[in-house]
Amino acid sequence: MPNEQKTWCIANPLASNSALAANIESICSQLNCSSINPRGSCFEPNTRIHHASFVMNLYYQANGRHLVDCNFINSGLVSLIDPSHHNCTFHSSGGLESDEPSVVQDTWCVAKPGTSDELLQLNINFACNLVDCSAATRSGGVCYSPSTLINHASYAMNLYYQITGRKKSNCSFRETGLIVSSDPSYGNCSYSISTMQ
Repeated sequence: MPNEQKTWCIANPLASNSALAANIESICSQLNCSSINPRGSCFEPNTRIHHASFVMNLYYQANGRHLVDCNFINSGLVSLIDPSHHNCTFHSSGGLESDEPSVVQDTWCVAKPGTSDELLQLNINFACNLVDCSAATRSGGVCYSPSTLINHASYAMNLYYQITGRKKSNCSFRETGLIVSSDPSYGNCSYSISTMQ
């Protein structure tokens, strides 16, 4: 990853609400999280995954942008695309620190934490017309839980991104997709990776 490539930390769409709540509580006991308060610029959308992503990025940036600073017991992902939206700015001080691996080999596509349910559903509809999303969209599928639109959309968006050759434009989804360099797979749910370059 070139040094000028900025990075951000976001919450993994597969993370449980309890893990995200624990991240928010822990980080906000150390850093100023006023932006996610009701009058703050990053309060909306008022979702746990959005709030957790914002404060996890605060922590990641404040601690020097090491992979470990965005792990949060596998509930964080390093994003190569700015997750900012509307009036909510996710600050970035730069790329991964120099002691981290400098080349991103594998990338995945996930939904931006601030994306509306309507757009997430449109992304699911679009991608699932072209790829088999049943692992995430059918009850009992290995990636069905957590049963949230952002999880299901992320799984579908990643399948589409992988099958179409991992081009940046194939993770845009009306600017609601983020390319991440951390594997979102969790438990039995595996996010596909394409071997095509």
